[in-house]
Amino acid sequence: METLLSKETYSFLQGGGEMGERTRQFNWSLTPVGTPDQWPQSLRTTVSNLLRSKFPMFLWWGEDMIQFYNDAYRPSLGNEGKHPTALGQKGKECWPEIWEIISPLLHQVQTTGEATWMEDQLVPIYRNGSIEDVYWTFSYSSVLDDEGNHAGILVTCTETTEKVITQQKLIESEKMLRNTILQAPVAICIYRGHELIIEEANEPMFEFWGKTSEQVLHRPLFEAMPEAKNQGYEEMLANVFQTGQPFSANELTVTLPRDGEIKTVYINFSFTPIHETDGSISGIMAMATDVTAQVLARNRIEDLVKQRTLELAEANNALLAANQELKRSNTNLEEFAYAASHDLKEPIRKIHYFTDRLRHRLTNKLDAEDLHYFKRLETGAKRMSTLIDDLLSYSHISRGANHEDLVDLNHTLALVEEDMELSIAEMGATLIVDPLPIIKGHRRQLQQMFENLVGNALKYNRPDVSPEIKITSKLIRGCDSALCFTSTQGEKMYYLIEVIDNGIGFDQEDAERIFNVFTRLHGMAEYKGSGVGLSIVRKVAENHSGFVVAESKLGEGAIFKILLPADL
Repeated sequence: METLLSKETYSFLQGGGEMGERTRQFNWSLTPVGTPDQWPQSLRTTVSNLLRSKFPMFLWWGEDMIQFYNDAYRPSLGNEGKHPTALGQKGKECWPEIWEIISPLLHQVQTTGEATWMEDQLVPIYRNGSIEDVYWTFSYSSVLDDEGNHAGILVTCTETTEKVITQQKLIESEKMLRNTILQAPVAICIYRGHELIIEEANEPMFEFWGKTSEQVLHRPLFEAMPEAKNQGYEEMLANVFQTGQPFSANELTVTLPRDGEIKTVYINFSFTPIHETDGSISGIMAMATDVTAQVLARNRIEDLVKQRTLELAEANNALLAANQELKRSNTNLEEFAYAASHDLKEPIRKIHYFTDRLRHRLTNKLDAEDLHYFKRLETGAKRMSTLIDDLLSYSHISRGANHEDLVDLNHTLALVEEDMELSIAEMGATLIVDPLPIIKGHRRQLQQMFENLVGNALKYNRPDVSPEIKITSKLIRGCDSALCFTSTQGEKMYYLIEVIDNGIGFDQEDAERIFNVFTRLHGMAEYKGSGVGLSIVRKVAENHSGFVVAESKLGEGAIFKILLPADL
């Protein structure tokens, strides 16, 4: 395009970086605003200030709302989007996807002259080759012409998409943490601030405290639990806040309400700092286990051993005294002394032997209540171990992964079969795998996805029916009307991978709910598990810009359909 401007004639358009150069080179004679020598002083001044500003700015001018913008605004238009055609373009032609959203605000500014202000507003725009959800903090203000009449609208704005998404993830993370706490089998609570406000606690913690939720929630710890004061816990908690170092201890004593009175109990506990995104410590997560029964049982064993040992100190002393007495006897009693000495050796040996046996045997001489407490502790510990192992995947897969490889899904399934070989053989299961594609993705995540799908099919098998699992693959377009993937891009190609089993199935009404974290359709007594496996499957699919749905009928098996992008 021929250069239309010169430094001498249009000095008000000098500078401004890339957009300054594009503004100088643009053929404005083809637009309603005309060439710069025809521009009113108000337009010249506004454009000059806009181009030189380091803050994102955008201008609509005239009835056709001809557009100007600066270098600071340029990144918000993305790649393969509206830049550079947006320069000099009519506003309505440039922004058809959002015009119905913003036109009322524009009309308000035009008619009232009053500026508008919106914070973290969702305004989806076309950029980077597709419609994106973009959040903005922006202001529309009226620009007056040389006669003082409304002539344009100046937009000052900042894109806040990253901030809003971060806040949303933080809220979701806190929600997941709360759900984890409420469903955990051990006592967990959260203290907020240096005042140690009890923000959240689960039912095992209320039982541990001997208090109701109404008595303790949203109150400072030592106000809600005065009986726990002056036992050293104030200093422990303060040290966690100051140093950021977790603290744990076993079998510490604390006085707590039990059976209508204050009793001394033994606890294992840990205090873990809760860090905010800026690294500051905002609270402490406490976990506790009442081990009073275990400690008392061990103490009883130790007391019995001490008692038996004391009885043996006494036997030895008696023996020594007898020997001394025998030595003082005359020679006529020497034979008797020898016999007595010989006969006493066997009882002493037996005392040693049976004392040792007794110490070991008493471990199994606990009463039913003691055994019940041990069983509860062991069961709770196993369940808690299983729950933690599983979240982490998700929150990764929820983070995501920074590195992608070309992944041969045939090799991935071979690894899954190798890892699950014993389970497949024990159940007499048949695994039929059609040729699978090579896709771009996260190798370990995809293996986890298939491990959970195959494991799910093995777990929910029908009694007396050998499990049969079939995995198929085909290439389809996202617009295929036979599928219920409404979020796919129409002409984009996807691999449809189906995992089909002949298990117990489920009601189709639950087909979406089963992908929620901690959702289980069966009790632990029927089918063991944490309720996290299928949520990991969905998260892996989402991390690969894919989708997953399930189809089933009770008693007729299930089909899990995974759609993964085919572009390498």
